[in-house]
Amino acid sequence: MRHTEIDFDSFNGSSSNGYNGRFNLQLPAGITYKEITLHGVNLNNDQIRRVTLSMNGDSLIDVTGSVLRMIQRFKNDYIEDSKWVIPFTDFSMTTQEGQNLTSLVTLPGENIVLEIETDAPTQAQTDDNAVASIRAEGILGVSQLQRLTVPRLYRDVMNGGVAGENRFKNFVNQNKTTNPVRIRRVHMFDDSIRNLEIKRNGITLFDKPLADNNYSLRRFEKRPQIGIYHFDPVKTDFGIADALRTQGSTFEMIVDKTAVGDFEAIFETLEILPTAVGV
Repeated sequence: MRHTEIDFDSFNGSSSNGYNGRFNLQLPAGITYKEITLHGVNLNNDQIRRVTLSMNGDSLIDVTGSVLRMIQRFKNDYIEDSKWVIPFTDFSMTTQEGQNLTSLVTLPGENIVLEIETDAPTQAQTDDNAVASIRAEGILGVSQLQRLTVPRLYRDVMNGGVAGENRFKNFVNQNKTTNPVRIRRVHMFDDSIRNLEIKRNGITLFDKPLADNNYSLRRFEKRPQIGIYHFDPVKTDFGIADALRTQGSTFEMIVDKTAVGDFEAIFETLEILPTAVGV
């Protein structure tokens, strides 16, 4: 077996009944994280308000539970109620190297913290005196001596100030790192987006209207969601060759919208470290 599958220790914190609470878990360091699954009790699919995972104070994961489930649906993964998957390794990739590229390598002594925030109870849960709880299990890989990449999953709010073309430049600065970054996927929550164009060094790498993009995604057995424009360069399941490199003299995303309004975008990225961390 390439992987170990285990339950983690119990979460600390939260409120008296688990709702409107904050659960936190100190994860073991010195291992490689493939994915983490959260199992909720008396929690609806939309009652995970926030999921964060930090490493040495650096936030790597920062999304809602609904976003985690959207990504599962988009990738055509099996999904159940009251379960949320935090993906590091992308098991949909064709090669082992492509899968392992986005694993989270942690080193001995590092501080890895998983935190879950829950919403208020529904009226039915209040009437039933329900108590919410969460447990976490993981698929883990072997320890590694060095970390070469850092996977990230986070939200950003993009300015949709005009009906028409909205231009976003300097992606690296938006990602708050000067290290090279590869985009694996971007999910843009706005039903007025009609086209996305991406340029690097003045050369157009991607230019598709919504309908054509969704057709292409379905051909590769992905499931585009209503009201979301999904940019997925790794839909081919070749995670190393097809992830989009953002580093260059210029990088620009041009989002063409039919209506004015800012929108949320979920970024799945991979940071390439210029120097290996570790021994």
